[in-house]
Amino acid sequence: MKKYLLLLLLFSIKLFSQNYNSLKESDTIYIEFKGKINERKYSIDTRIKPNNFDERAYNFVLPGKLALYFQHPEFKNWEKKDANIISEVRIVNKAFFKKNKEHIIGINFLKKYEQNDIICQLFTQLKVFYIIDFTEKKKGNVMLYEVNSMNVCPVSE
Repeated sequence: MKKYLLLLLLFSIKLFSQNYNSLKESDTIYIEFKGKINERKYSIDTRIKPNNFDERAYNFVLPGKLALYFQHPEFKNWEKKDANIISEVRIVNKAFFKKNKEHIIGINFLKKYEQNDIICQLFTQLKVFYIIDFTEKKKGNVMLYEVNSMNVCPVSE
């Protein structure tokens, strides 16, 4: 019996670390937002109110461990603003989750890793991030927002 438990434990650890490694190598990460106590969503007030566009910020906090910040602006960067390419907003269904399950994480997934590793390896500026906002369900489908990572990797001396 102990052998089976040990094998099961080793197998689950290997699967867990493979998921983290695949996320490090991925160019796109989807983050689940469920509106729990440690997850907050804010509208960003701007002086000029764009028509039919809601700029927003998403914050994830694990007390004493981790704080992550993301922003959904109208334009992702200056190049996209010059080309008039608006940040992506779309509705996704169950098929999307099946297709992208390896790239979808919840904030609780990150509890086992160090903050610097998470920010420096997963949330770099070279990746594309999306928030899956489960608080905005429409007929069983969920809203997806392209966001910028506002997290900064601390520089070690």
